[in-house]
Amino acid sequence: MEELLKQMLEQMEQMREEVRSVSQRLDSIEHRVSVNQIDLTDIKELAEMMETVQKEELLRLSRILKEGGANAYVKEELKHLHQRLDAQLLKIARNEEAILMMGGKEIQ
Repeated sequence: MEELLKQMLEQMEQMREEVRSVSQRLDSIEHRVSVNQIDLTDIKELAEMMETVQKEELLRLSRILKEGGANAYVKEELKHLHQRLDAQLLKIARNEEAILMMGGKEIQ
């Protein structure tokens, strides 16, 4: 009877060790799951933010096109280019004048 009791106690101790081992593995798995869940949540939030930004940008561009804003944008860019060309022509004219004043050849 004592031997049976010893065997039962040994088996109970083995079961405790196995339960501890399983508990530790479960804790490890729970930690990995929670970390991965956080990562998945972050990825989902980023994807939703990107989608929102893209939708807003597409809506803004479609409004510009509907309101004729594209033409205004092109006109503004052309105006800027004309101003730059005028500035360059002015510089060329000043240089021609300086050359003529110095007694250089006439530019034709």
